This record gives sequence, structure tokens and C-alpha cells, in this order.
Amino acid sequence: MASLLESTIKKQVAAAFKGRLLTGTLRRVGASTTNSYGDPVAGTPATWSFDGIVDMFSAFFVAQAGIPATDVRVLIIAGSLATVPQKDDQVKIRDTWYQLRRLVERDPAGATYIFSGFEIADPT
Repeated sequence: MASLLESTIKKQVAAAFKGRLLTGTLRRVGASTTNSYGDPVAGTPATWSFDGIVDMFSAFFVAQAGIPATDVRVLIIAGSLATVPQKDDQVKIRDTWYQLRRLVERDPAGATYIFSGFEIADPT
């Protein structure tokens, strides 16, 4: 459970960056199920908006953290997103889709998430 101070900082960071970064879309496909014949049925996608950016990691950080050199850095302002991002979620920023590979950093106040990700084809 988040502390009072942690939730306050998260809200302040979200308010400070509101409208100053890019607006993105996070897409998560629900768990697949099977129909009455036992055939797989894809889960229903859910989407959320968020504020964030996509840029590159430094070469030094990539080498130290073992991140593929082709991955991008996806920064998400946590207070602008109504869910917690997860590995394999898909995000769209500036008409480009990325799949989140792994959480690289979460600041101590829980105000931002930094993921490594890679470009994917439009999933819709």
C-alpha cells in the first residue's frame, strides 16, 4: 500500500507534467480463453491514456543493464495512468506502437515508470 507521502508526490508529478509530454495509449489484451469446442479465443483488449515519452537509453546504460541495443526507453507518468503497466503491454506514442519488454526503473515515490520496449506492428 502506498504511503500518504508517496501518493501525494505521485499526484504532484502527474499534475506538473499534465499536457507537457506526449499523450500515449496503453493497450493490454486480456487472458485468452477457450470456446465450447476447445478452440482458443483471444482476450478482449483494454486501453488507457497516459502522459509519457519515448527516447533512447544511453549506450553506457544499455551495456550495464543488458538491454538490447535496439530497445527504446518508454517513460510513463504513473499518475496519468489508471492502471499499473506490465511486461508485454503495448503502448502507442506518436503513431508508433511499442511492446514493453521489462520494467527498468520505478522511482521511489511511484511517480514514474521506465520500461525498455521495442517497436511492433499496429496491433489493431
